[in-house]
Amino acid sequence: MDYVSRLLSFLPERELQRFALHTQVNKYSKKLQGTLLFKLLFYCILTDKENSLRGMQSALESSVFCSLIQNTKSVHVAHSSISERLSHIKPAYFEKVFKYCVEAYQSLLTKQQLSVIRFDSTIIALSSKLLHIGYHLKGGDAEEYRMLKFTIGYRDIPDCVYFYSDQKYTSENAALQESMLDHYCEEDNSLHLFDRGITSRANYDELTGRGMLFISRIDLQAKCTFISANTVHKNIQTATLIITEDRWAYLYSSNKKKTIYPVRIIKALRKEDGKPLSFITNNKTLKAAELTEIYRSRWQIEVFFKFLKQHLNFAHLLNRSENGVRVVVYVILTAAILLEAYKKEKQLKGYKIAKKKFCQDMERDIIYNVVILCGGNARKAKQLLYQNTS
Repeated sequence: MDYVSRLLSFLPERELQRFALHTQVNKYSKKLQGTLLFKLLFYCILTDKENSLRGMQSALESSVFCSLIQNTKSVHVAHSSISERLSHIKPAYFEKVFKYCVEAYQSLLTKQQLSVIRFDSTIIALSSKLLHIGYHLKGGDAEEYRMLKFTIGYRDIPDCVYFYSDQKYTSENAALQESMLDHYCEEDNSLHLFDRGITSRANYDELTGRGMLFISRIDLQAKCTFISANTVHKNIQTATLIITEDRWAYLYSSNKKKTIYPVRIIKALRKEDGKPLSFITNNKTLKAAELTEIYRSRWQIEVFFKFLKQHLNFAHLLNRSENGVRVVVYVILTAAILLEAYKKEKQLKGYKIAKKKFCQDMERDIIYNVVILCGGNARKAKQLLYQNTS
């Protein structure tokens, strides 16, 4: 009872209602109002391995879901009405709920001297016959599909999400840079970590010019002019790397234009196979070994993407409109935050077990709510639990 109730207190009812009033999400709907739809999506995403509109319809009519939200009366809505509502409901409501949950979670954490935020993108592809938004990739079978790109900033939880469907965002140079710059504020001294998606020298200049600290990988053959070197001792090693160089340099673009700001290039050999690697950063204070170890933590966002797709149905589009996609993604990421908090509190390692145990605790909450709603009367409990069953 304690764990799930405490986590759900991240989203108090008064805040959900306040967001609904502010965004006017309920202006044209009496049955499927914003808060109810959020709770329904949240519940089905966590409890249904293959969530669907008909599954949501069934959950909405069930006494179990009604008990969870402490409502004695079920709601009868056709699955097509749920789809229609997802197509037109305002995503701003769900975005506010997600951002509130991010702030609530971060307020519980001990502030660190250096915060690392990892940025990466994941793509959902669907046949052009089914999906009418998104961009195409050229060549082969790819032309028959439309792509939706989601760029996520991830600390210990998803910190932000950006949705891209226009053709120009096939390049990570556009998606990653735009996402990081939009999320960045001058008071944020976080180190931004990303893979080799950004290659544009102009983008490196813009990030540095805005005061944003970053670390990434760069091509070994990148053309540059070295201007100074940091001392590298022969015994500088990490668990996986041997550091060989640490120098500041100006980079050159494909048209031989020199960058405005110098960058720090760290070269290393991978112990496992001797493969050379090259890192790029504009951080002046951290040691080379520290920076490469920070970059190694990039795998965490890959694990998170895998979790979203395997256990929270991220790649399954409940609704194929841009509006519906945004709504569902915000709820999935909100659920992911609560699961991350639950996983930490219970000191669990894997997401799969955390989700299973979370749902078990949620079932206990439901039993508790049934007792409260029925005042301990077994006959009333039976009437509540068996209503709408054939």
